[in-house]
Amino acid sequence: MSDIYVTLSGNVTDDPRQYRFRDGSHVTSMRMAVNRRVLDQQTNTWQTRDTTYYVVRCYRGLADNVQQSIRKGHPVVVYGKLRIKQFEREGEQRFWAEIEASSVGHDLKWGITTYEKPIRAYSAGAVSDDDRQAMEDATREWELTGRTAAGARPADGGETDEAFDALVGGRSTTAAERPALGAPDGERGGAMADADPVAEPDAEPDAEGDEGVVTGMAPGAQENADHSLLPRALAA
Repeated sequence: MSDIYVTLSGNVTDDPRQYRFRDGSHVTSMRMAVNRRVLDQQTNTWQTRDTTYYVVRCYRGLADNVQQSIRKGHPVVVYGKLRIKQFEREGEQRFWAEIEASSVGHDLKWGITTYEKPIRAYSAGAVSDDDRQAMEDATREWELTGRTAAGARPADGGETDEAFDALVGGRSTTAAERPALGAPDGERGGAMADADPVAEPDAEPDAEGDEGVVTGMAPGAQENADHSLLPRALAA
């Protein structure tokens, strides 16, 4: 069966998390919300009808760049391979959509960013299927709900994800280690430094209008920041 590649634009719902495999390679996972916007003919305003959530996985150099550049609330464009994953919970089959990203970038429709080419300190090969599966099993609860499973802790603040460590023999990177992955200490290549979370406005911009620079969250746009609900296919 042929692979299916998709391009998505949406908002990151949580800070990305990065894990390290035994061979030294990295994978960064993030959760992304994509809204379907339709024009209400009666009010002549754009409304959010459905929100679909995706797990986005980034490997190798892309994993490091995403970890240093992307934060919760950032508007992003993702291009990659679509995978529909299946697992069992409480005796029922569940599904979720995952994107193995080839490219990730900020959506410049909503703001500005800067570019910096990082210096890589290592080179790693392909990740084994067993390591991928172990990582998916250990991080599934966070990716689907935003909550950390029992026995696992978030990597932020120097804590390690114990469930992942036990399964693949790796460890998650600490906040102190992250600058060593690419850009020099204190620099975040490609990051929207100090940017406020961005959400889609209630009205679409004019086709030829000047959208300007993002300075904060649009008034009344809090609806896009509420990512507590799962898509129907996941919550069923």
